[in-house]
Amino acid sequence: MVNQRRLALPNPHLTEVTEDFLYHLGLTTHDNLADMFRDIKFIVMGGSSTTMLEFAKYARGELYLPSDRLENLCRSERYGLWKVGPLLVVAHGVGAPSITILLHELFKLVHYSNATNVMFIRVGTSAGIGVEPGTIVISENALNASLRKEHRQVVLGQEISRPTILDQVLAQALLMCQNDPNIPSMLGSTLCAEDFYEGQGRLDGAFCDYTEEDKIEYLRRAYTMGCRNIEMESCAFSSLCHRAGVRGAVVCVTLIDRLQSDLMSPADVERYDELVRRPHQLVIKFIKRQLGLKIKENKSLAQATSTPPTAIQPVTS
Repeated sequence: MVNQRRLALPNPHLTEVTEDFLYHLGLTTHDNLADMFRDIKFIVMGGSSTTMLEFAKYARGELYLPSDRLENLCRSERYGLWKVGPLLVVAHGVGAPSITILLHELFKLVHYSNATNVMFIRVGTSAGIGVEPGTIVISENALNASLRKEHRQVVLGQEISRPTILDQVLAQALLMCQNDPNIPSMLGSTLCAEDFYEGQGRLDGAFCDYTEEDKIEYLRRAYTMGCRNIEMESCAFSSLCHRAGVRGAVVCVTLIDRLQSDLMSPADVERYDELVRRPHQLVIKFIKRQLGLKIKENKSLAQATSTPPTAIQPVTS
């Protein structure tokens, strides 16, 4: 029997709140949150509302659930929220500020709904560092733009640094679900930038005060520290999940190799939709395995990892 662990929020001020309003989800504690969300076990997050709605439709079919119309349960225009059985699919927008706001409200949603043992997984696209386009990178660590394993935030005028810690057992379990030998997959550190252009050392923004040689030197330094991809949310995601005491993982596909180019090749542009779906397919395989649903297995995973994976406890209702 798996221990049913409820998310306990450490904010003492919430005990004084008679009605908590989750501003950006448009939900309140006067809604029937327990009836709506008590059975969720997985929260899968990605940036685009359109992409995550397509993921929700795909998940509904793969989890053998009824084909009723999916309703966006978010009552504001900020985010997207779709429930597919024990899975909550969420669109978080772009960058750390957007995902930080959402995570605060999702943690409270999980707490107020009395859901237990909920896992958080972020899926998305990323730039690669020294890996071929189409590679799935499951994050072992998240490094900020200064190449430190920390998330920095200014609170009451003071900069606070908190560690970026991801669940290593969950990462290994996700990797073990990758059974397609044609899709390169790996564990690796993720470089989390503060923006898309200068923060990632790109040369194609409106401003650029460095040379291509400067860019390559920085990316090679990140590579030597284990970074295999770049995105913009993993530091905030990993830090906040760790503070909340929930299991968190980041699964991204690379679209380019930044050591070679800042732009996608025409061939990779042609297969963009297929690349975007790769993390979705992997995460659904993981969820199906956790729920005890039938999936196609392939034990030959030597191309993905040389480290034996650690099993995690299956989900129980």
